[in-house]
Amino acid sequence: MKSFYYSAVIFSLILILSLNSNSVFSISPIEIFPPDSKPFGLSYEEHAINYWKWQASLPIDRSPYKDNAECGTGQTDLNSSIFYLSGGGGGFHERTCNVPLGKAVLIPLIHINLSDKEVPNTSMEEIDKLVKFDHDHVTTLYLEINGKKIIDEKYDLGIILATDSKAAEYRTHTKIFDIVFPENAIFGVSSGPAKAIADGFYIITKPLEKGTYDVIFKGSIFCRGDTSSINYELYKRILGDCLQTPFAQDMRYKLIVE
Repeated sequence: MKSFYYSAVIFSLILILSLNSNSVFSISPIEIFPPDSKPFGLSYEEHAINYWKWQASLPIDRSPYKDNAECGTGQTDLNSSIFYLSGGGGGFHERTCNVPLGKAVLIPLIHINLSDKEVPNTSMEEIDKLVKFDHDHVTTLYLEINGKKIIDEKYDLGIILATDSKAAEYRTHTKIFDIVFPENAIFGVSSGPAKAIADGFYIITKPLEKGTYDVIFKGSIFCRGDTSSINYELYKRILGDCLQTPFAQDMRYKLIVE
């Protein structure tokens, strides 16, 4: 009888330890590549450009950008070590994604891409100013993974004037790059090749272990202040008068890594 009792106790302890082990495993801390590093041999800028090439390549009716496709659509053939999470063009989006084991994840806290298809007859120098001005006026950035806040910052006058922002280190403003839009493209542009410039705040994690990860990221923009550096009428026509209509997004992802 005692032998049976001891065996039952030992079995219970093993089961508890096993459950605790699985629980810890499913919420393992996520490591993030530093902004000045080269994850998998590429800079943050190069990864941001590759992200936008993927995003722009998908027809809007088969794109996760507007919840019209699964998260991994178009990523199978990229031969990339990184799994891209899509933004949503503003508003609230809640998604569940299956992420291949061993992949890192690119999280776009808030970002913008502008091509010469959206602003024809506009110089790339002017486009460069437009996207920079837009993201100079980011007012909030937030990132939480498995209940742990990693970034939680507010900038009343825009991040360009922030003096103690950790998130600002992850801002990536790209050079001019080539993209190709399909038929029924994102942003309502016509199909074909284009020149583009992107700006944004990107986080790249190190490869994820098997488990489930709850990722929340948010951002907002409210444009105000000096507009002498850009053609503000062009800005309002293309990107909207955010003095009147601020941009905000709230993204909720459940990542199932297996």
